[in-house]
Amino acid sequence: MTDTKIQVVKRCVNDPTATPYDEVLDTYLKSVLVGDELAEKVRDAFDAYVFLSYRKKDRRHAQRLMHLIHENRQLRDIAIWYDEFLVPGEKYDGAIKAAFEKSSLFALAVTPNLLEPKNYVLREEYPMARDRRQKKGDLQIVPVELYEEERGDERTERLKLETVYRDIPPIQDEHRPREMNAALLQALSRISKKENDGSARHRFFIGLAYLCGIDVEINQARALEMIQSAAEDPEPCYDATEKLVDMYRTGDGVARNLGTAIEWQRKLCAQYRVAYEAQHDPDAHMGYGTKFIRTTIALSDMLREAGDPDGAYAAANHALAFGGLLTGEVGVREVDRDIALICNRLGGLCREWGDIARAAGYYQRSLEIYRRLARDMGTARARRDMSVSLERLGDIRRKQKNRDEAQMMYSQALDIRAALAESQGTANARRDLSAILTKLGNLRKDQGDFDGADEHYAEALKIDQVLAAEQKTPQARDDWAVSLVKLGDVRRKRMQYRDAVELLSQAVRIFDENAQTTGSVQYRKNLASGLEKLAKAADAFSQWEWAEKCYDRALDIREKLANDFPSHATRHELATCCFMCAEFHRDYSLMARALGLWEEMLPRHPEYEIYVKSARRMLDKLR
Repeated sequence: MTDTKIQVVKRCVNDPTATPYDEVLDTYLKSVLVGDELAEKVRDAFDAYVFLSYRKKDRRHAQRLMHLIHENRQLRDIAIWYDEFLVPGEKYDGAIKAAFEKSSLFALAVTPNLLEPKNYVLREEYPMARDRRQKKGDLQIVPVELYEEERGDERTERLKLETVYRDIPPIQDEHRPREMNAALLQALSRISKKENDGSARHRFFIGLAYLCGIDVEINQARALEMIQSAAEDPEPCYDATEKLVDMYRTGDGVARNLGTAIEWQRKLCAQYRVAYEAQHDPDAHMGYGTKFIRTTIALSDMLREAGDPDGAYAAANHALAFGGLLTGEVGVREVDRDIALICNRLGGLCREWGDIARAAGYYQRSLEIYRRLARDMGTARARRDMSVSLERLGDIRRKQKNRDEAQMMYSQALDIRAALAESQGTANARRDLSAILTKLGNLRKDQGDFDGADEHYAEALKIDQVLAAEQKTPQARDDWAVSLVKLGDVRRKRMQYRDAVELLSQAVRIFDENAQTTGSVQYRKNLASGLEKLAKAADAFSQWEWAEKCYDRALDIREKLANDFPSHATRHELATCCFMCAEFHRDYSLMARALGLWEEMLPRHPEYEIYVKSARRMLDKLR
């Protein structure tokens, strides 16, 4: 077995100048997640490669030299190979030789440490560079002396350096940047550089290199400048605009800002619209129209996320109106899919507003499209899409108290999903099956058929429990806990109180773990809901102290959520919790608070009238 050196990432290092573990790991992961194909395009965009040679103990000097080089705008498109850019697990010597072979310039970080005998630079790297320059003439060497004047660093003995490092070129001084840059530019002028076109796409790739640390140091300010320049070019790079959306939405290299992300998404929509107007010949197959529709749908989703439902509706409606123009460019089926997708978005927005009739119209239109696609194509995707529209339309019919139609819609969706789960066996297919079983259980519960609801919930629970064990993700565990709550609550309705308490207690433990490990708002909401259900079951089981603790904790969570994330939804949930706690404690002030919350929201949300009436009745009883 050979003794092979490999590059490793150490969490704990004694050298304070070493790149921090988190930064090294982040650089590596970003370069991996960028994808091999895109990373290769980024590397191809560099004008040339510089091999940075230095002693490990001079790391801070080498880092400074790297930044000094890239401060010159004429050199920003030059990649600087630095051994901390090695991929973890990569063979050290082999990687150095490979990087050396593709480099055209050898930058030597000169300090007194270079004079120590038998060091790696003296023994391996410099002789390799000197020999290649002499034999092939395709490598330039620029040594730069590095020292900190204010610290009084020891200077390197030039005469001794020239004796030890034979044929070394004139040594530059980092504190004389004009001469140093001139020497670097002169050296680069002698080598073969790639010709770049200065295009927006070229700037995007170089900006991406600085963002992800692909063969250069991470420099987020420079990355943002170059990517933004590429997005704002008269002939913009659409990938750059899209990347800016992603950066601001996720906080990648910039402060997370959904509003700024939305601004860039609007610009991306406008860019694709301009491109479509300039070139939409069906024979050219440019696809700008489809990209405009899909970026506009994404804009609608982002506006909805930002709490602007009117803007979200306007964007989705604009995409819908535009869809009819694309039939000749991409074909009926592709346009139909996009139109169905938009109809589902519009239906969801109308449903949030309480406009159930209009939501039903949008869902019906999407169902007709998906039914036709499923009949004509028969693909799993088309059948699954059809089942989603059936489910959503079933939700509307249930809301409208049309339970027979809801049952029919859900049952058709169930048949499709059961067949897909059996034929595919994927986690997504099984999760879809669990979801529709839960909807059928909800419908049975509405009808007072608790035995039928129990059967559907139990089937869903079996699926979700297996998925949670397989996937071990917070979301899979959350799905499992939700099924436990559903089944536990219906067991309470069936007066099987012991079973109900056991099921709901297990759900609360899962919700609690998820909330603590992730801090997710949704998991905290689910925890509060689980506690409320458990309190009801414990109350029915004569476990009053337990019920009191559950109600009090649920109320505390609801209070914090309403304060941290104020919205009509969180305030309604707080009011509901106040109502339940007031009933349990026979507390007049809590009931008055519930009433006050609902009355405040009533002018904009008339659907809360039923809660206002209930709270007033309960206040009369508590007087």
